[in-house]
Amino acid sequence: MTERLAPGTVIAFLWPEADFAATGVAAPAGAVLRFGHATDRAQAEAAVAGADYIVTASGFGAIDADLLDMAPNTRLVQLTGAGHDNVDRAECARRAIPVAHVPGLNAPSVAQLVVQLAFRLRRPLPELTEAGYEAWTAARARNLGSQELGGLLGVIGYGNIGRQVAKLFTGLGLEVVRAARAGQDDPSIPALALDEVLASADVISVTLPATPETRGLIDARRIRLIKPGAILINVGRGGIVDEAAVAAALGDGRLAGVGFDVFVQEPLPVGHPFTTLAGEARRRLILTPHIGGQTLQSKTRNFEVALDNVGRVARGQAPRYQLPAPVPGAA
Repeated sequence: MTERLAPGTVIAFLWPEADFAATGVAAPAGAVLRFGHATDRAQAEAAVAGADYIVTASGFGAIDADLLDMAPNTRLVQLTGAGHDNVDRAECARRAIPVAHVPGLNAPSVAQLVVQLAFRLRRPLPELTEAGYEAWTAARARNLGSQELGGLLGVIGYGNIGRQVAKLFTGLGLEVVRAARAGQDDPSIPALALDEVLASADVISVTLPATPETRGLIDARRIRLIKPGAILINVGRGGIVDEAAVAAALGDGRLAGVGFDVFVQEPLPVGHPFTTLAGEARRRLILTPHIGGQTLQSKTRNFEVALDNVGRVARGQAPRYQLPAPVPGAA
């Protein structure tokens, strides 16, 4: 249902306008949507100045005190993903601005990326680009070393995305285990200590959120625990896995393949250890620009819920999936 807002209501929509248009989601009647890239501070400031609502991507661009100062009448900060590490929630709480996210709506898209990366790393496709005997035999030669995707999958981070990953890989015939974590329970998927998961899994999927607890969790010591010949995939957040240690393990052949969609610094900086790999090590590395949840279906779901929450707040209701205010002094 298209919400009708007071004429001239400004929604800072920190996404490229083309992304919004592609979904076909209707803008609320009466609203003025100002678009801008969340990671471009100048664009974000231009969009947010004087805004009544801020809708922004999860994990991209900081929603901090300086930005909020530019929109003193902000009534809601709405994230279009599950993550909320880019929002200063303490500052929002101080200003009595509710913060909401959309947990789980992008989980199918992110989980499917994990499967896609795993297949490509285990069995790269030697595509035919032209006809003829030479092209045919050359493509078949590139298929040497191709392997089935099998063995044991270790899921590190068993939230909405982790559960979807486990479901998909179980359907593919792999055994699945998960890293034990407080508050997560599933009797159908065995829970092991993190170090045991790293040492035993053939494919490792990291789907953890960014929190003080997870930052630096998979450090150089834990990278050395990973089973030789395993595949490591990170679609959680940058900073959870030591990227330099992963590059070294890929370079010396201990890891069979690596797929990363998230990084400590985004965009990826020039000279990053991943980009300096060469030869066979580079061919066993797949990097994607934080697009795990960026399918048309996922964005459509997320944008619809985000704008519905704008309407709810405009009517004086609490937004769905509102995040609790952080506890003062908590890590």
